[in-house]
Amino acid sequence: MPSQVTSYFRESEWNIVRGYRSELKKLQHLPTEELNQIAEEWLTDSGLKTSYHHGDSSSLYAIMHASRGEDTEAMVLSIPWKTSDGHFNLGGASIGMALGKYFNRMSIWSKNIIIVFTEDSHKSLRQWVEAYHTSLDKTAGSIEAAIILEYNGESDHFDYIEMWYEGLNGQLPNLDFLNTAAQIAYHENIHVSLQNTPGEKVTLNTYKQRLKVFVKGIIGLCLSGIVKPINGAESFSGWSIQAVTLKARGIKGPNDITQMGRVVDSTFRSVNNLLEKFHQSFFFYLLMSPRYFVSIGTYLPSAVLIAVSYALSSLSCLLNTNVSISSFLNSISQVLIIFTSIEFACFLTANLLPFLIFRTVTDDDKNNLVTLIIVGFSTLNIVLSTPFLWKSKYLRISSKLSYSLISFSLFFISMVITMLLILNFSLALLIGLMSLPLTFIQPILKSIDIQPSKSIESFPLMNYLNTMKPHLKLFICLFVSNPIFIIIVTGSSYLGDNGVYNLMTNLITSWNDLQCWTWYIVMLGWFPAWLTISFACLLGKFDFITSSKKLQ
Repeated sequence: MPSQVTSYFRESEWNIVRGYRSELKKLQHLPTEELNQIAEEWLTDSGLKTSYHHGDSSSLYAIMHASRGEDTEAMVLSIPWKTSDGHFNLGGASIGMALGKYFNRMSIWSKNIIIVFTEDSHKSLRQWVEAYHTSLDKTAGSIEAAIILEYNGESDHFDYIEMWYEGLNGQLPNLDFLNTAAQIAYHENIHVSLQNTPGEKVTLNTYKQRLKVFVKGIIGLCLSGIVKPINGAESFSGWSIQAVTLKARGIKGPNDITQMGRVVDSTFRSVNNLLEKFHQSFFFYLLMSPRYFVSIGTYLPSAVLIAVSYALSSLSCLLNTNVSISSFLNSISQVLIIFTSIEFACFLTANLLPFLIFRTVTDDDKNNLVTLIIVGFSTLNIVLSTPFLWKSKYLRISSKLSYSLISFSLFFISMVITMLLILNFSLALLIGLMSLPLTFIQPILKSIDIQPSKSIESFPLMNYLNTMKPHLKLFICLFVSNPIFIIIVTGSSYLGDNGVYNLMTNLITSWNDLQCWTWYIVMLGWFPAWLTISFACLLGKFDFITSSKKLQ
């Protein structure tokens, strides 16, 4: 049980940590390959078997085979040379080396322990995890749990621990594993922070603070894998591995560096006592604090109601425009041809843009290409959000077909949200909320007479303004529900400097780097529906429709 045994990683190990730290401080400017060679010598001297994985960067890993185990299960301690903040992981690497020596002296282990040194906790760690399950010759059994340790700086003390747990594509580690690490930290009198909560607010347990952590957790889970720096736990997603990142914050707090080692040691000892895999408790939850969470039965109905609202809006789009179900079914072949064509174009775009980015040679070329992509999508958003300015007299489709396209698109969004409910609740919820203005398109179109039967000069000013109100509403609904608008707002307000560029770049390259599917969900789920509705508004023949006049 967590915190029920005494960890002996104490003052006797402090000098060992300091020794490794003083040596690593001299070597911190060396490239990763040379750091790995030196670390390999130290790990070998501690009695561990080492090996390499050569991907885009070299990764070193050492295996300690359990004396009491069957060599079929393992736990991972991941030490990135660079922290997620871009600093040299001096304290983390020192603790990792000392823990390797400490673990090998104990005879209690029934699971193997793997210590991994990678260049960072992003692509290089992800490549090692994939190679471990596919191509590495030296392995140590299935990985049950992983801890990514970050402790930058050379201070002997720190203020609190920051915990990161979000996985890729909505995946979360078992709540028991997080509770174990948090309980052990509290037993060591260490406060635990979630979602970048600053030190002075870590101990707050107010409604406002819990709500803030809750909302930031939803956003963080939605952006997991597409916002750098990532914190390491994402790299273990997809392999049924419970992973958490523990990051030391501050340099003058009451907690010492050996306490960080005891948190890792005690957590591993708790996992070591498991007789079976993590399969009970919660895998679907939203944390409000390290001690409080919202279960799936409480939060899932909110996204279900949003999906239902799109389905009802789809039905309303037909019934309130006097398009009978039989007429809709008669035109379904045209609807499917148009929507499939748009979907295919989006599919080509979704695959072409990552290909072009990875083909760039220099950073300047990459910057120019991403900037061009942002400008292109923004221009398309502006053009298609103002259909009353670009109406063609020749290329037009009937109102019946236009409303049928809008209805089908709304139903398509409903299906996308429904499919994502369990897989990635946060992404489903945010797509549903961000696309919600599209449900107001049909009532707005019903009030617009876009046929140029009267000249603007014949309208009094107030009559002209009243006439333009529906057009303005239509523009706002289309403009703010476009994915590129959400990307720009999120990048500029939530991610700071160069946030829009970084978010767009990471979104496009996330599948190739981490197998994060957010880019394809946006491009094949959200964006085609928006495009179809925009084209329906642009090409449709809309008149004032009364209840007594049926669409032909």
